[in-house]
Amino acid sequence: MWSAVQITIFVIGILCALGADKLSMPVLVPIGLIFFGLGGMAVGWEAIFTRQIKLGSRRSGSLQTYSGFPAVLQGIQFNLIGLFLIGAAGLVSLKDGRGIVEYFAIRPGIPLSIFGLLTLLQSLIMFLGYRQINTGQGWMVMLNLVFSRMLPGAILLALGLGLLALGLVEIVAPATFDQLGGEILETMYR
Repeated sequence: MWSAVQITIFVIGILCALGADKLSMPVLVPIGLIFFGLGGMAVGWEAIFTRQIKLGSRRSGSLQTYSGFPAVLQGIQFNLIGLFLIGAAGLVSLKDGRGIVEYFAIRPGIPLSIFGLLTLLQSLIMFLGYRQINTGQGWMVMLNLVFSRMLPGAILLALGLGLLALGLVEIVAPATFDQLGGEILETMYR
């Protein structure tokens, strides 16, 4: 049942995007974004409720099965991305899209904080790993542990903490952020 709902929502989103382009109806773009966001949230809620999510393809050999707590974290991540798409569609349809982009370029605290939290969430998912990574010979499992989980997890952890810190500095003390180099963004959009 979950798959049918997800496929239906994504197909409606694709049809809205195609309709906006082919029928010259720009009002369908935010509607398509909303459906893409709802589709992402449907994937996320399925992962949270079933506590399992499969990403990738068996044919290409990139299947990753997350179960338990990592699946719930993936579900939360899909829900946050879906909410982001719905919010973006709402902002674009209610206000001038260029004005919103300019505002977030001049004051990027909120997007930096959100991307920092998403990166920290992905870091935690990387540290916990997926089911297939623990199979194979002993030395291969150890290589996968170090190079496929711990190293990317540490990089994402450092990146996420940096983005979150920059976002919070920009929100709390914009003048300090500008002194650190944030005024470059302002000069680009003014």
